[in-house]
Amino acid sequence: MRIFLSAATALMLILPTLAAAEPVRYQSDIKPIFDKHCVECHSGWFPDGGLRLNSLENIHEGGKQGRAVIAGQPEKGWLINLVRTKSGRYSKMPPGPAQLSEQEIQLIQQWIADGAR
Repeated sequence: MRIFLSAATALMLILPTLAAAEPVRYQSDIKPIFDKHCVECHSGWFPDGGLRLNSLENIHEGGKQGRAVIAGQPEKGWLINLVRTKSGRYSKMPPGPAQLSEQEIQLIQQWIADGAR
């Protein structure tokens, strides 16, 4: 009986936390990151790589290399792999020393996993 009560108590403590976790959203969470680091080159008439990162619709459209984001499958699209840093070097995007933080990268990855909405 004590084991059952302990398990039930643990579930009651965990479930509200899980239910309270909001999915990562484009407008409030991701757009500010892209605006800060990406849209200077990835917007307008001739965006780098043909990829516009200035709207959700443009992101889902992709670029010259195909779909950058595949909703629910962060490992399938190529965007997340371009912004991840590798040991001993900068990531490919954004170019140069002004890189995304690990928190920003994790947020983008979670957004894609949550359905890229």
